[in-house]
Amino acid sequence: MKRRILIADDHAFVSWGVAKALTADSEVEIVATANNGIDAIVEIRKAKPDCAVLDYNMPGANGLEVFLEAKRWSPDTRFVIFTGTASASAIRTLVEAGIHGVSLKDDSETEIVDIVRQVCAGRAVVGASARRLLKVQAEAVSLTDRELAVLQALARGHTNASAAATLGISPKTVDSHRSSLMRKFAVNSTSALLLAAVRAGIVDLDSIR
Repeated sequence: MKRRILIADDHAFVSWGVAKALTADSEVEIVATANNGIDAIVEIRKAKPDCAVLDYNMPGANGLEVFLEAKRWSPDTRFVIFTGTASASAIRTLVEAGIHGVSLKDDSETEIVDIVRQVCAGRAVVGASARRLLKVQAEAVSLTDRELAVLQALARGHTNASAAATLGISPKTVDSHRSSLMRKFAVNSTSALLLAAVRAGIVDLDSIR
């Protein structure tokens, strides 16, 4: 039985290229295409494809929004999202939302076809470029337990003095850890530090006061 695939991308040439690469496999059938998020939702609801291959940045609704809405109407459809946004936090958001396959657009044609094939087979896959990005960021920002505790205290709105009282250390030590954190994140203010920590997935946005 052929694998029925929908492709949604607002760039016609990209959509054509992905379709051409996928249909080199005779077991693949492109059942629908869309050039914006709203049409993608409509087409997924109608076609109920085995797999929907979505661009992340589309007019109308982005790939994540399409996934969250379309899975209500086609719960058996599996989803792959391509993104040109080289952000570890964005990749982590997609994975945590339940997207079955995530790929950066600089993955090779062979890698992209393999990701779609694996997702259709029931696996969850993060492409090579996305995995490298996650690894690099994790290695670039390695925090000690005390630095993480200070960062979380700052996110909750503590001053040096109140963070020191909470953590049982001196205000000077808190300030030293704050300076170390700023160096590691390459920022020069507490607000920039917290924003960088949110983007890295280290601090939950809801925890910031």
